[in-house]
Amino acid sequence: MITLDELEEKCREFEKIEGRASFYDLALEIKEIYPLQASIIILATWNVGRFRFFASNSKNLIDLKTILNSCKPLFNNLKDKDFRTTNFDKIANEIKNIYSILSKVKGVEFTGASKIFHLFCPKLIVMWDSYIRNEYKKKKYEKRYGIRIKWNTPEDFLNFQKLMQKIFGHIDWNDEGKTLPKAIDEYNYVMFTLPKIKSHKIK
Repeated sequence: MITLDELEEKCREFEKIEGRASFYDLALEIKEIYPLQASIIILATWNVGRFRFFASNSKNLIDLKTILNSCKPLFNNLKDKDFRTTNFDKIANEIKNIYSILSKVKGVEFTGASKIFHLFCPKLIVMWDSYIRNEYKKKKYEKRYGIRIKWNTPEDFLNFQKLMQKIFGHIDWNDEGKTLPKAIDEYNYVMFTLPKIKSHKIK
């Protein structure tokens, strides 16, 4: 079982090694007044591989703006829900709907959708990327927790939230400057994403 000390340790490691953290804070600060600009900050810094496709066509910007406007009521319904205590089955349709809508924008797609979703619901949603997905797709998690993640569909994204709740939901997180879902993302990044990035650079 992952402890509070372990989670805090990985968050400290993240803060030491990751220079883009301030861009996340900036996006949080402006998201209510400038949701499109905040989303672009997140995509440009934390979804770099796909952002070049987003930036290649101004239609993608228009699509994202339209989608953010349509999703605003949905975000508002979920933004105050707490990751630890929420029954994800009861909000399954909302989770899958938002993720599906966001992931259809070129250059946003699956990783970007999770990051934008988290931006507007930071107390509820844990982000993912391809490295994190590949880790939690392993059979050992399904065997232990009874939750299966196959790929990157809306159902998989919902199951990922359930799995993160199973693994981390017992932790009594009281950092007012960082939500538990963000702390979990930092843990996953340090544990799974960063080692893969380093191994690719070595090759």
